[in-house]
Amino acid sequence: MKFNQLRTLVKEELSRKLNEEYQDKFKMIGMIITNIKKRPQKEIFSDIRSLPGITIASAKEPMEYSEQNTKKFQTILTVKVDGHPWIVKGGFDRSKMEEIRKEILKIDGVLSFNVNPDNITTL
Repeated sequence: MKFNQLRTLVKEELSRKLNEEYQDKFKMIGMIITNIKKRPQKEIFSDIRSLPGITIASAKEPMEYSEQNTKKFQTILTVKVDGHPWIVKGGFDRSKMEEIRKEILKIDGVLSFNVNPDNITTL
């Protein structure tokens, strides 16, 4: 790798990191599995939206409803998070997204919520 290419690569990566450090809004997309036989998905999503910082939670079913197991119902969940509740307490960054994921897992009816780190982006 030539010196100029290396310099450009380092500059781009540094710029991306610095921009992310000062971001106060993130979006994460993951696969959520819920037991809708135990509790309606509408109520589960309402509880997700009530978590601090979550401004939008939207869902898309990867397969037809009739093909799904109601005890392990799969949905692609997109969550947008505003960092304000954490900023006033001392800081907000990408690492808080893992804490939010863990809070979603505590909601009654949620069996799993898997998020690939590449699917966490700034807004």
